[in-house]
Amino acid sequence: MASEDKADETGDWFDELDAELEEKTSEVFRDLGERNSKMAELNRQFIKDFWRVWIRFEKLNVHFSMKPDYSSFARFDEFPEDWELREDFDFSGLNKIKLMDKTQEDNRTGDSIVLEYYSEEDKLKIGLFFEYCEGEKYYKYSGWKRIFARHSLFNAEFPLDEDEMEDFHDKLKEVVKKWYESHLKRNRDIILNYIEDEYEKVEEYPE
Repeated sequence: MASEDKADETGDWFDELDAELEEKTSEVFRDLGERNSKMAELNRQFIKDFWRVWIRFEKLNVHFSMKPDYSSFARFDEFPEDWELREDFDFSGLNKIKLMDKTQEDNRTGDSIVLEYYSEEDKLKIGLFFEYCEGEKYYKYSGWKRIFARHSLFNAEFPLDEDEMEDFHDKLKEVVKKWYESHLKRNRDIILNYIEDEYEKVEEYPE
């Protein structure tokens, strides 16, 4: 009789635990689903923003590369302006979008705008950065490497509200205007001086 009572107590205990774990599973999956849905929505907007910048510079015969590659996220009826987003692209899994200048003169190759998701103090954040090569440095075991600076243009906690999205677009617009002007005038210092004067350098790394 005593063993049956213990079995009943054990069963009651486990049933309670099992119900709590099932509830937690549903809660986590629901939160992940909501986060993935919002991330996909934001990334669709960011991809559209970056691709329109790509098209604008291409009209000036300034060639950029983009990551992810445009063939992965877009279908084209007429390249590059008549396009639509692909339904089979995983927008929720995208954590970085990058536009990189491929112009070789004036050491512009590598000048980039980067949108990136990152974690800070257990919070998911969205950052917009401008990166460029500051020069070269010799390393004893790996030889000469280019040294890149990264400046923070914008950062906010995920997801962005309407005011934060407006701020994001304002920052992107001003940087693109200076970048475009620097190409029109064939003077890279225009964009670099603007970035250095207006935005904090947050990282320096070799490549």
